[in-house]
Amino acid sequence: MGFIVVAVLVILAMIGLARPYIGLLALLIVMELQPGELYPQTAPLHLERVVAGILLIGLLLNAEKFRFLMPTRWFLTFFGAMIISIPLAFWRGNALMSCFSFLETVVFVLFVTALLTTEERIRWFVLTDILLVDWLGGSALWNYAHGIWQVRMHIDRAIGITSSAGDPDTMAITLLLGIPLCLALMSRSNPVWMRAVAAASIVLYVVTIVDTGSRAAAAGVLFLVLLLLFRKPKNLIYLPVLIMLGPLVWIAIPQQYKARYKTVDNLKSDESYQNRLLSWQGGIGMFESNPITGVGAGNYTYANGMRYWPGSGRKHWLNAHSLYFKLLGELGLVGIFTFGGYLICIFRLNFWLRKELQARNASGFLQQLPSMFSIMFCLMLFDGYAAHNLYRDAWYFVGAIAASMSLLPMLHEPVTETEGGQIGAGAPAMPAGEWSPALLPVLRKQIPTLGPPA
Repeated sequence: MGFIVVAVLVILAMIGLARPYIGLLALLIVMELQPGELYPQTAPLHLERVVAGILLIGLLLNAEKFRFLMPTRWFLTFFGAMIISIPLAFWRGNALMSCFSFLETVVFVLFVTALLTTEERIRWFVLTDILLVDWLGGSALWNYAHGIWQVRMHIDRAIGITSSAGDPDTMAITLLLGIPLCLALMSRSNPVWMRAVAAASIVLYVVTIVDTGSRAAAAGVLFLVLLLLFRKPKNLIYLPVLIMLGPLVWIAIPQQYKARYKTVDNLKSDESYQNRLLSWQGGIGMFESNPITGVGAGNYTYANGMRYWPGSGRKHWLNAHSLYFKLLGELGLVGIFTFGGYLICIFRLNFWLRKELQARNASGFLQQLPSMFSIMFCLMLFDGYAAHNLYRDAWYFVGAIAASMSLLPMLHEPVTETEGGQIGAGAPAMPAGEWSPALLPVLRKQIPTLGPPA
């Protein structure tokens, strides 16, 4: 079975030689499916590298261009901050390997930005990602129903079957972040079957999140509901319905998970939470030790266990359990500046996209995406209080799609520059799916986040 899966993925990748976008979808599937873990006999093939190499050849053969827009530049600058942290890192070898591992994300972001050049490509890319997250959540739920789970914190916790799902908390956040994308797919501009898949996916995600026992993800669901509720004043009409459903949902949750959620009422006696507070103090110590570049990418756990743990007795090898202390301790001021700049750039771009797509009467799907992207960022910032999600792929995949979308409004209409520096008619319309670097000087004057001409 493993080699059948590999054969299908390789065939898709080979098709990508002529149609690189298909190769991009194959790479996305490999990264989420992790066939080398599902079928260990295929691990020596290093399928991610094989598919990525074929995709790169396809890009060159089809003269596709990498597009280094301002969000991409900020992202690469953040990767530069990780590299800069290596020379003064607490463990230089581990920091180097962390950067090497993150290179997979860097390459994928460049591919996404280069190839998502039409609305249809973006739609199918998002749908493919949702279906893969369905597989992560569905397989975990199936295993849970058949007695395969992890016992932690005195509760039964659903787990993923590959590292792409991660531990119960990581998988729960992945499922949570899929909900905004499902809401975008439920736009009326999409086919009925696609909207039905998205609605069913949301139900799957919520049920699986409960079975993971993740307090952070459960709080994230509530935070997401509030964001959606107050995003538009007209949504407040649903508030009474939600208030009525709240007690019913609480009754339906199994008792062991309700007991887990109730522990937030007495965090002073919660050993797990108290250890996190000590871990955060360790992060402050790391920053004070090297405020410019921190202790190095991926070194928080080792630095805590060997030097910076502030508690008495034996030192704990505990990760940050916080986005903010992770950033502070591992990458210092350089990391704070570059990651903060990236976030601001994407929020600005999403704000611009939302207004521009509405003004141009784009499809409901495209109009929904910028808001959903911003909501995903808000969710990650919110859960970043208790989750060290600094290197989570979602930050950077969302930015890559948003950067690609910034060019979409200009693709299907004449583009010229008038006296006032505005875009107007006069040039022949560009066929759908085509893009030229010659457009960038014009687009940069319309979209501030694209940056100055190269």
